[in-house]
Amino acid sequence: MSTQAQIAVSDRVQRRCTRAGFGLIGAGIALGGLGLLLIDGGRTTSYRLDQTVESSWTVGTLPVVVTLSALAALAGIALLVLPDTRLPRFGGVTIGAGIAALVIGALSWTVTPGVGFPIEFVLATTLFLSLPFIFGALSGVVAERSGVINLGIEGQFLAGAFTAALLASVSGNAYVGMLAATISGVCSTLLLAWLATRFQVNQVVTGIILNLLALGLTGFLYERLMRADGSLNQPVGVRKLGDSLGFLPDIPILGPVLFDQNIFVYVALACVFVVSFLLFRTRWGLRTRAVGEHPAAADAAGINVNRLRFWNVTAAGALSGFGGAFFTIANNVSFSKNMTAGLGFVALAVMIVGRWHPFGVLTAALLFGFSSALQRFLNTMPGNPIPTEFLGMLPYVVTLVVVAGFIGRAVAPAADGIPYTPGDK
Repeated sequence: MSTQAQIAVSDRVQRRCTRAGFGLIGAGIALGGLGLLLIDGGRTTSYRLDQTVESSWTVGTLPVVVTLSALAALAGIALLVLPDTRLPRFGGVTIGAGIAALVIGALSWTVTPGVGFPIEFVLATTLFLSLPFIFGALSGVVAERSGVINLGIEGQFLAGAFTAALLASVSGNAYVGMLAATISGVCSTLLLAWLATRFQVNQVVTGIILNLLALGLTGFLYERLMRADGSLNQPVGVRKLGDSLGFLPDIPILGPVLFDQNIFVYVALACVFVVSFLLFRTRWGLRTRAVGEHPAAADAAGINVNRLRFWNVTAAGALSGFGGAFFTIANNVSFSKNMTAGLGFVALAVMIVGRWHPFGVLTAALLFGFSSALQRFLNTMPGNPIPTEFLGMLPYVVTLVVVAGFIGRAVAPAADGIPYTPGDK
């Protein structure tokens, strides 16, 4: 990287950390001040382990809220005073610590006294609900690292969910449905790959049209097939693997989170490591990043840019198609119209928050999974003070806040969305 590029990156990091610093200071002061004004000094909050051992801790709500608000503000101050040379290494960790302090402080205030916050349930549900974001965002990473915008993830989710439900119902085998979902994802991206590389059409418009096509087609087939014959919409689910792992699921916290999940969780985590290894440790990954950043240079080096883009986008469809099976087989529910509810677009936000890196995607997906898990818990919590309608918006509010407020300007691959004609400079 040139000196000029390094300075530009440093300036972006500094601006992002400065903005996040002021945001954390303001949020910490606001939360702490409201807590001092509104929280009864005798109020308590309980946290409990709810799936392995029956254990709970009760703390005073006001001291916890004030202390965590102060820690969030201190994290913001640290972001403002850290030397520029330290920001790239410690800035992200400091931002994450400040946000965590704010979230835990707000939760301590929100949880109804005497109910108890179920730590293991929320953490295990966080990982499970992050799965569609992981698969969808990884699909976006593979496509956009190649220079093609995959805006059709929502449609690929729908196609995968439909075919998974249909084939799992017909065959009585969940794994057949998962394979069918993967193939349908590949098929649904073939048109995008072909149009983007052969005819160089606008990739954003193509992605939107493919989403609408998938919505209409799955809705039509649902009415004609599944509504007419209910046996075609009774997919076989997959069981959790905890029973076959001995004592591991009984380990407090780690057991329910890592060792009492179904196969989708392990496939998603494996995909994160595999895609990262392939992108940054293999010849294919070097070529992929080259055609996404400098296609003319890649062409000059003898790489067939459009052919590599075509196959990469097709492979990306396999990831999002498999992710579509999450909505039916992983949850053991029947297919319904538009059941993905826009989560494909949230997956694109996860990709951006993760800065087009598989491990960044995993971190961002866990954040969005946590917001969804929190929504589920608060919806069922007795005495919940937050309106249900607002809780339904929570994952999307988190999307806007994180994308607009904390990550700053995310820089996509240089040739992302730009068609390439062999011989172009």
